[in-house]
Amino acid sequence: MNATSQTRAPGSEIRILHVDDEPDFARLVAGNLDREDDRFTVEWTTDPEEVADIVGTDKVDCLLSDYAMPEMTGLDVLGEVRAVAPEIPFILFTDTGSETIASEAISAGVSDYVIKKTIKEQYELLATKITTHVERRRAKAVANRTQRQLHELAENTHDVLWIFSADWTELEYVNSRYEEMFGQTVPSLYESPESFLNETHPDDVEDLKEAMQRVSEGHPQEMEYRIRDDTTKWVASHAEPIRDETGTVVRVAGFTHEITERKRRELELRVKNERLERFASIVSHDLRNPLSVADGYLELAREEADSNHLETVDRALERMETLISELLVLAREGQEVTESKSVSLDKLVFSSWNNIDQKNASLHTETNVRIQADEIRLGQVFENFFRNAIEHGGDAVTISVGVFDDATGFYVENDGDPIPDGKQDQIFETGFTTNEQGTGFGLAISKRIVNAHGWEIELADSQQGGVRFEITGTELTDQTTAPDQNRQ
Repeated sequence: MNATSQTRAPGSEIRILHVDDEPDFARLVAGNLDREDDRFTVEWTTDPEEVADIVGTDKVDCLLSDYAMPEMTGLDVLGEVRAVAPEIPFILFTDTGSETIASEAISAGVSDYVIKKTIKEQYELLATKITTHVERRRAKAVANRTQRQLHELAENTHDVLWIFSADWTELEYVNSRYEEMFGQTVPSLYESPESFLNETHPDDVEDLKEAMQRVSEGHPQEMEYRIRDDTTKWVASHAEPIRDETGTVVRVAGFTHEITERKRRELELRVKNERLERFASIVSHDLRNPLSVADGYLELAREEADSNHLETVDRALERMETLISELLVLAREGQEVTESKSVSLDKLVFSSWNNIDQKNASLHTETNVRIQADEIRLGQVFENFFRNAIEHGGDAVTISVGVFDDATGFYVENDGDPIPDGKQDQIFETGFTTNEQGTGFGLAISKRIVNAHGWEIELADSQQGGVRFEITGTELTDQTTAPDQNRQ
């Protein structure tokens, strides 16, 4: 049987093959069935020996066959058809109505049995039976295909997919990925549905049970827990309650995936951040304490004497305070980004602009996009770019922020003085500055924040003749609200 006809959508054309040794009667049946349903296309043959070949090569949806024919009986035809198309609907349409034949036909596996009558109403009944059997077969084929596709999908995912009863006492479905992740066989889980708790780390079992109870009560849950293994394996499960028409939770469905590598990175990040925080605390405490002492004695010295040297000391202490503050920012802002959200780049640029002393500088933007980022830390990047442009390009510098045409990133440029020749490679180094009053930390901080997002930053030639920074690797999306294009 042609595969196309097996999975033809319900409601589409129905092709019928009628087998009868009387051609006039076959034509009569074809005409009457055509009038009963415009979906019917009826073909007929008087040669029962060719039926199996027709069914095997043509798109036939239903067989209609006489019983008593000179060369073969209808049941003989059925036997040959079943060899090539085991599931095709086969209706015996005969004027022989004995109980023996009917019983034999049913035992042989015919789909239905209809007695020929002279009344017109028989064709309505015949048409109904044909449609019922064909639609039933098509629906079954569609269901089988869907089930096969779902099975293929479930077996080719890295997640464990599962469905339990609402009280977790009965397992309704789990894919084979369970065996690899939990180290248990699928049959053993069907036999004892809560046995996965035996593979859960003892310290996590009670928390997991509480989460399971909350799902049973109708509250979706996301759970992270460890699996007891030679090495500790972390997994995350997302569970959703499934309700019936009354709102009662009848099943719990969800998926579980491994997060061991993510947990390892989180631990490394936590350790790294703790080290940076300790370093920042040491800098803040151990350096600021002697600075406070020096500043106090400076005030005492001013009361005893008036000297230009004391002003020099004051300026040096102020500079050290600035260096310490920026060093703390460098340590803390250099930590990796663990949380980000969709941010309006336009709004972030202008809020950063409003956080600095703009002097007589002006800002031009074309940033009508959203960006996935840590809003506070990306704002620090823009503030550093803006301050750097004003410090090195002059009070009246013009700064431009824009997005690349291919949406791969954004740029910040100005029309101030360019980076001196031979210094471009040092621009992001900690402590490098061409301004005697600068600390050399601003751009180093910006680079660390950019890299912490997983992006790249490069120095490029500015179309305005000054300095241009290009940030690539970002996630940019369109936003519908158009920004003001120029602000000062």
